[in-house]
Amino acid sequence: MFDLGWAELSFLAVLALIIVGPKDLPKLARGAGKLWSRIQRLYRHSLQSITRLENEIELASGPDQRRAPSHYDLLPEHVRRTMETTEPSRDPEQARKADEMYRQAMNELREKQQKEAETNEQGE
Repeated sequence: MFDLGWAELSFLAVLALIIVGPKDLPKLARGAGKLWSRIQRLYRHSLQSITRLENEIELASGPDQRRAPSHYDLLPEHVRRTMETTEPSRDPEQARKADEMYRQAMNELREKQQKEAETNEQGE
């Protein structure tokens, strides 16, 4: 960090001895040691806090959403086919039927997920 060799360290020691004096030099060294230990503790505490925060964020974010299927993928095949072939601007009746089928399938899917969640809660 500072790249001090033996010559520089001995020069600093002699300079400190001259400036501070032999009587107060141990007090200065003790104070510097305490200051250094406080800095190290603060550094370790900061790293631990950051690590804990990263873990909490990871847990709070839940499962990776990129791998989770979308609601569209969970729909029954006939609903997806109807949705893909329907063009709402050309045939309003067919679009209404497709929308109704989609809503019904989504409601069934939500009910199924709620039942699974309740079953999991009761099992725990």
